[in-house]
Amino acid sequence: EVHGAERAERVAAAAGAAAALAAAERPDLWQGTRTVRLGLGAVASAAVVPGEAADAAEADLQRVAGVLEDAPLAVDATLGVAVCGPALLATALARALVVQLAAQLAPGDLTMRGSDPEWDWLELLPHTRGTGPELVVGAGAGSAGIAVFRSGEDVPPGFATVVEVHDIDKAVVLVGRGERPDGDRFAPELVSRTAAVEFAQRLERRTGGTARTIPVELAWADLAPALGSTLAATFAADASGPVAVDLVEHGPHAIVAGATGSGKSELLISWVLGMVASRAPAEVNILLVDFKGGTAFRPLAALPHVVGLITDLAGPEADRALRSLSAEVRRRECILAEHVARDIADIPGVLPRLVVVVDEFAALLEAHEALGPLFTDIAARGRALGIHLVLATQRPAGVVRDALAANCALRLSLRVHSAADSRWVIGADAAAALPADRRGRAVIRLGEELREVQIARAAAADIAALAGDAEVWRPWLDPLPAVLDAAELTDPAAVGLLDAPDEQRRDLVVLDRDTMPLLVLGGQRSGKTSLLRAIAERHPGEALYADGDPERAWDALETAVRRCDEPGQPLLLLVDDVDAVLGRLTDEQQLVWTDRLGRVLRDGTGAGVHAVVAAQRIPAALRSTLALARETVLLRLPSRQEHVFAGGAPETFDERMPPGGGVWRSRRVQFAAPAADQEVPRPARAEPVTASGGLVIVARSGARARAAAETLGAREVVDLGGGDGDAPSALAAHAVAIGDPDAWLRHLVPLQALRQRHPVVFLGCEAADVRQVLRSRVALPPLAGTGRCWVALPGGAVVRGALPAMSAR
Repeated sequence: EVHGAERAERVAAAAGAAAALAAAERPDLWQGTRTVRLGLGAVASAAVVPGEAADAAEADLQRVAGVLEDAPLAVDATLGVAVCGPALLATALARALVVQLAAQLAPGDLTMRGSDPEWDWLELLPHTRGTGPELVVGAGAGSAGIAVFRSGEDVPPGFATVVEVHDIDKAVVLVGRGERPDGDRFAPELVSRTAAVEFAQRLERRTGGTARTIPVELAWADLAPALGSTLAATFAADASGPVAVDLVEHGPHAIVAGATGSGKSELLISWVLGMVASRAPAEVNILLVDFKGGTAFRPLAALPHVVGLITDLAGPEADRALRSLSAEVRRRECILAEHVARDIADIPGVLPRLVVVVDEFAALLEAHEALGPLFTDIAARGRALGIHLVLATQRPAGVVRDALAANCALRLSLRVHSAADSRWVIGADAAAALPADRRGRAVIRLGEELREVQIARAAAADIAALAGDAEVWRPWLDPLPAVLDAAELTDPAAVGLLDAPDEQRRDLVVLDRDTMPLLVLGGQRSGKTSLLRAIAERHPGEALYADGDPERAWDALETAVRRCDEPGQPLLLLVDDVDAVLGRLTDEQQLVWTDRLGRVLRDGTGAGVHAVVAAQRIPAALRSTLALARETVLLRLPSRQEHVFAGGAPETFDERMPPGGGVWRSRRVQFAAPAADQEVPRPARAEPVTASGGLVIVARSGARARAAAETLGAREVVDLGGGDGDAPSALAAHAVAIGDPDAWLRHLVPLQALRQRHPVVFLGCEAADVRQVLRSRVALPPLAGTGRCWVALPGGAVVRGALPAMSAR
């Protein structure tokens, strides 16, 4: 109880930094003493247990009674306090002492002055103009002030109190200069610079704002939003108070300059917040362009007023930006014409004002010269159309053309590197003379007037307070997604999305029969196969899919040709990797297959056969054939040269195109991925070979022929064996006649008879063997699979077959 009462008494005498920070809003301001609190620790207590201890317990009681834990360590700060330790911690403790003095003593009782730039925020306090005794604060303060040193060994004589800070919760009062561990240990009270600045600003407002200095730091939340029907915004303050900037009245466009680290991004963010804080999305929209990558502007995307954030202008995206903004200009011109109006102000409530904020504008123009004329045109016509530009850059001189700058009457410059840059922006050298340690300090030119201001800094909470959703017209649509889910497509027949920046919209892509025959060109992993499968998913009828396997491609095309001759139900033919297929065929097969492909592309549509052909590149042998395609989709190709050679415009080439991304009808498209479980019908690979009705085998290897006959379960084997015996003209069930090509050429007459009744299998033979034995130049299908063979059927057709034993191998 004694300790509790004693502790409460000590707290009342030295309430500490937290109480001081709140004192600016309390009625008991400036009703304290010079005593300030260093922190909380153990101090000697007035409680005494008299007498001599009889045992250890009594001794322990006397010791505990004589020490008051968690008590304020109070000192008279005006007698001189030296704070030692790491600069961050020592300065934070010194701030706590200054804040306490400013809250407890009136300006008439104490005058404070900072000795170095760290203490420039003291200018906000009325004590800097006080009439009382002077207290100097900072690294250069003498023994009668509050000074900061690196270590206790650096402290000169004369300071009444020497404190050394070790950590955020550990400090010690030194007994003497340079002596360390014997002093009182305590947990120091620390105050951040931000808290100190906010305290000084609140104190200044309470005392009537008598200071005539520019704020050192300024919080956006402390500024009242500007009202009005135009674009007035309060995001800065000068010595006389908040400064309102109206982009409509003072503009209609603005140029913002500032060196790296001067606070350019903070200026743009605070300005944007100032414009939207008191206005609905129907009144003002913001389009953000950040050539550096969008990290600074990204938090602003949560604002309902923000209709686009452009962060990637590499490759075709620069052209896309040009077309989107040009489309917005045309749209607004049409709306004005419809209302027979000359200015957006003549039709209130119809069009919101659109503010285009561009960071690193000079770098943007250097990289994309084509955007220069567009911005110049917008600057010339923007006032009437309600489009306003805020163009920020590090060095505008020599990059921003005079025709553009002439329409940017509003100029703001943070610190710049040279007087020439300052003169170009604001017409004076003032911006080059701004101090480097004043981040956010700027000069604004409003007409002929120059005003030095401090830009307010917005916090994440300020943006969050204005975040939300709204249904607004978006002149800028985000780029197509790198991965498109088919579920996002509103039409089940669509296979993708088409970007139409000229019309400020996206269209569904439907690759139906009206677009076929269709050619799809793309490099490896560009999404050709996925696109073909997606098209097959949406085809209502029969579909045949052939990949790079020459057997499947041959059979699929053969089926399609038969359907052209005998039209029936609609058929969709999809041939993937057509260039790879061609490379795996013999010269003779290439001629036949190319002719068949041309036949399907030329005549298939009339017979209900619709074809989609995909390739990595167009082989010379297929150039005229693939020219029969009605339309072409260009997916990502290895080089711009190949893209142009395939028929694409140079500006539509994008080496970063994601899989499924491409160009169709000169527009950027993104195709949806097919369903993972989708199975496209494939043609049969081979006819099974059986000896059940009798079989003829022509083989260069007699052993291989006999092994095949045995595997087929032949009950009788007639082996010509190169002898002079006669060959049979007919075979019983499960009988097999075998011989090499030369043997069968010696028995052509019986062979002709056998061909009328039994299949003839050519096992391990060349195409020349087949033609000699059959006395025919019939087209032979390719044999690409394991254990394949040619089979001449009794009707005369030659098909692909497979022996079971050979397939097993």
